Amino acid sequence: MLIYFITFFAAAFVYFMILFMIKPSGKELIERRMKKYLNSDGISEIQDQVLKEKLEKSRKKKNRKFKIASKEFSDYLAASGMKLRASEFIYFWVGITYLPTFLILFSGASAVTAIGVAITGFIIPPFLVQRARKKRQTEFNKQLGESLVVMSNCIKAGFTFQQAMESIADDMQPPISTEFAKALREMRFGVSKNDALHQMVERVQNNDLGLLVSAVITSDQVGGNLSEILDIISDTIKDRIRIKQEIRVLSAQGRMSGIVIGLLPVAIIVMLMIMNPVYFMSFF
Repeated sequence: MLIYFITFFAAAFVYFMILFMIKPSGKELIERRMKKYLNSDGISEIQDQVLKEKLEKSRKKKNRKFKIASKEFSDYLAASGMKLRASEFIYFWVGITYLPTFLILFSGASAVTAIGVAITGFIIPPFLVQRARKKRQTEFNKQLGESLVVMSNCIKAGFTFQQAMESIADDMQPPISTEFAKALREMRFGVSKNDALHQMVERVQNNDLGLLVSAVITSDQVGGNLSEILDIISDTIKDRIRIKQEIRVLSAQGRMSGIVIGLLPVAIIVMLMIMNPVYFMSFF
């Protein structure tokens, strides 16, 4: 047994001695760095190495950072106009789903009732987000046609496109004024105009706004009369809104019947699970 201990400590001693001999001391490292700094070619090499190390550290931090919500979900939530971050909404969603369920279970009520409450809490938040998003997009579409006319008049009067955006952000009502104000704020903090406009399109998820941004970027790169382009886009958007409204009026009765018939069984099942769980147990 003693021979094994002696062999182990001898091997460890030899290993650390070799490591100590190969690894340069702190003084030698400092001298090497000083030589590199004194050498003009070494300065650029050191700067490149420092930049590479910083980029590698930032990449590792991003990979290690756990994100509870994706960027797509954050943009989807922002398009609804909710005053919550994506992570806060998910915490609220989980809380409204599980907290009442646990309270009902601990109070001694039926498990079927708890499941019915959980289903209700799980369905309501995304339904409200979808409803708010649809309402906000409809309002944004109505305002976009008017805002294009205002921007076209501003450009005809000699203002720049950014000044026309400021006019929309100051004079018009939300939601379009809020989105344009966000884009202007990003520009003031150093984001390029193209990136700020693209991010606004990603937040709003509006095809007509994407058409406007594409026209503005193309006009900046190629040239052209931007006010005439804005007038044409405004007329196109107004015609599209008019056609959509006519379709909604003609299909209102069928859509409402489909919604009622589709949701009625689900609503009755959830109500029975909450109000009369004993009666609902025969369903199984």
